[in-house]
Amino acid sequence: MPHLAGGSAWFGTRVLRESAAAQGLETCRTVRPDCVLLDYMLPDMTGLEFLKSLCSDQPVDSPGFAVVVLTGLASEQVAVEAMKAGAQDYLVKDRITAEGLGMAIEKATEKVGLIRALKAERDHLARSLAEKEVLLKEVHHRVKNNLQVIASLLRLKANRLDDERLALVLRDSQHRVESMALIHEQLYETEDLREVDLANYASMLATNLFHSYAIDSARVSFRVAIPPLPLSVDRAIPAGLILNELLSNALKHAFPENRSGSVLIEGGRQNGTVVLAVRDDGVGIPEGVEPRRSGSLGLEIVTILSRQLKGVFEWERGHGTTFRVSFPES
Repeated sequence: MPHLAGGSAWFGTRVLRESAAAQGLETCRTVRPDCVLLDYMLPDMTGLEFLKSLCSDQPVDSPGFAVVVLTGLASEQVAVEAMKAGAQDYLVKDRITAEGLGMAIEKATEKVGLIRALKAERDHLARSLAEKEVLLKEVHHRVKNNLQVIASLLRLKANRLDDERLALVLRDSQHRVESMALIHEQLYETEDLREVDLANYASMLATNLFHSYAIDSARVSFRVAIPPLPLSVDRAIPAGLILNELLSNALKHAFPENRSGSVLIEGGRQNGTVVLAVRDDGVGIPEGVEPRRSGSLGLEIVTILSRQLKGVFEWERGHGTTFRVSFPES
């Protein structure tokens, strides 16, 4: 029969006793004792059935009270089943001493107290983490908005300049700022605030650049051939800037005089290395021209960022031009 510690005085505690399981369950639900001493054999059900019914009323990770099963069966199997059903301890009746029973009650209640404390701490950490994620999303949102404001100012200034060379410099700066804004836009729109999917980013970047350079999609097309490629933020930002420079370079120089063609953006992982490439079938790099020594600020930026990523920047002449960057995944 269930004894509800938690009315005679016993071991310094208040004890309630019920003769039937149904009455015991009702008392547990109303009194909410600290510990239940449960006979394995009850008049109207087994102790395990009582325990399962009792535990169904409370969450597994936060039990309402401790349970110590008392039985005349010195069975290891019964002990295992009792512990699996939610008991904190198991005692054989003919071996019980007053001191042993008191220690069992104390340890069982302490265990339940620790479980509750751990759950409370876990819930607190979960709430704190959720608050920090909301705050971090807001930070990325604000950074993205501020970068877009800067990009808009650069665009407005470029549009008012008569000097086309200077206007082009400002537009290039505008595109670089926008490429960073895209990273932060992706971060606050996804669940994982630590990583950016470079495949999705490359598609967004290409669409923005084609629109910004007023490229007729019927004349020059683009295709992104990158499988899902999550990168940490500290690697995604320089990788994104590299793609911006290489794609901008292709759109500005590969298809002069209304030449038609296509641009392919490729990427993926190879044995712990991330490989990104921008291929075009345009006019290509003239013979005798060394890209690193061409005076191109964009390619100089790509070289610097490749070093920052501890990677390698290379190119190929042929049917058009291929620029490729390889860097360690982490």
